[in-house]
Amino acid sequence: MRTLALPFTLLLAQTVPAVSTIHIEAPDHAGQKVVLHRVDDLFTLRTVRVDEALLGTDGLATVRAEVQGTVKAVLTVGDHRAELFLRDGTTYRVRPLAPAPGARRVRGQIPIDLEFIDLAPLDINALMSDLYGQLDGFVAADLATDEVAGMQAVDVMRRTGEGSVRPDSVKRPATLFYTPSWSQAMLDSFAIKLRRYYAGVDDPWFQRNVELGLCGLYLGPQQDPVALHARCLVGHAPDLDKPEFVRLFRSLYEDHLMVHPFRTNEARLLRGVREVRTDSLLALLMEHPPLRSDTAMAELLLIDQLYLAHPGKVFDRSGIERVLADVATHGHHAGNRSVAANMLWDLTAMRPGTVLPELALLDLQGAPVSLDSVFQGPSCLALTAVNCTYCEQELRALVQLQQSFGDVVRYVVLVLDGDADATVRLSRSLADEGWTWLMARDPGRTAELLRAASTPAFLLLNGRTLAQNPAPSPTQGLAAVLHGMRTRQDEQERIKFGSEAPPPPRR
Repeated sequence: MRTLALPFTLLLAQTVPAVSTIHIEAPDHAGQKVVLHRVDDLFTLRTVRVDEALLGTDGLATVRAEVQGTVKAVLTVGDHRAELFLRDGTTYRVRPLAPAPGARRVRGQIPIDLEFIDLAPLDINALMSDLYGQLDGFVAADLATDEVAGMQAVDVMRRTGEGSVRPDSVKRPATLFYTPSWSQAMLDSFAIKLRRYYAGVDDPWFQRNVELGLCGLYLGPQQDPVALHARCLVGHAPDLDKPEFVRLFRSLYEDHLMVHPFRTNEARLLRGVREVRTDSLLALLMEHPPLRSDTAMAELLLIDQLYLAHPGKVFDRSGIERVLADVATHGHHAGNRSVAANMLWDLTAMRPGTVLPELALLDLQGAPVSLDSVFQGPSCLALTAVNCTYCEQELRALVQLQQSFGDVVRYVVLVLDGDADATVRLSRSLADEGWTWLMARDPGRTAELLRAASTPAFLLLNGRTLAQNPAPSPTQGLAAVLHGMRTRQDEQERIKFGSEAPPPPRR
């Protein structure tokens, strides 16, 4: 029994989540909220809020998350957003760095980097940052070489003393730029050096990312995808928690449905999606040699390719959603079930026909606002920000549309950053007529619920039911929508010949 105790203890340590703690030092953000999100999967990048805290007057706060293994996370400090990796049982001290000049908002937030204080050299954040630097450095060095060589690939014309021109003798071989792949010898040498460099790192999760990152460099037109799959993916379950796997997998199987099953059995593929024949679709994918005996990888490929193809017109969209729902419920691989559920959520949340989620909104005096009191009849909801020049341009265009088409809809402006004073100044600068101005009690949470990837964004609603999301912006087509509404409104109000109304009395 004693010989089994240690392995069993290790097994429990690997399967039971442990708490990861982050201490934030941000004096410049005192009084602002800190929110920690876990990235639920690396395909959809759906985030789940796990903890939040308020920075004290000293600029200090602590957030925690239960973590199993290694997960990617997002830390927001006020309207700044940083990404990091969390590992079970670890403790971090971080400082948010200033944004890079010209940084643009993503989901209403400005991307930043974190400064890790007293970070262990072999911490996963340090290792992954170093790995990305090594891989990017190899690519950058090769591209820099090709940039110089590329200038030589073009005929260089030399002007002679007589005023005429003739081709220079210095040329680059015509094979340059045939493919974006690197020199095989150069890449093999780099791979040997990189493996040797990280040989002392006893971390299977990281070492797998190293191998997958190198496989990504080998990917190119000169490589056999079947051989690369056999070399890098065979014998491994889908590495859903590793960023380099997602990058390699999507690059290796880009547009796979259109390249293989669509060409070989178009009717069966389209029918399988339309009629939700998930097992038939899996069998069709597994006719491709690398996937012949790998149900988990074929299932992942099926849901990912259908998810990416959803905006297109080749496959039945309702069928795609039902296939994802089927895999989310009955999938062969637990990780695939989770990914499929997130994909289905991503495709169906906040789409036309759904009801606006419950939002904690305030008026400009700071009083709570009921959604039912605001969204009555046709409405145009503008999601904007105070510190956004392009947003103001679109709102000014919306003012002009209101002057042209009147109040065919109710105009509601929701400001996702800034305080009440800044919002009041913005509303006064636009000189709008009868608009409803709102602020979010929790801007970050509100942006998450509305799935606002950026501002400005416009939504059209009937009551609280979404009619168009996204709707065209005022400068890119909203006028046509308002014109159509005005035309239909005029037709309904016009007295038509043949009306059943009684005739006027004779005099």
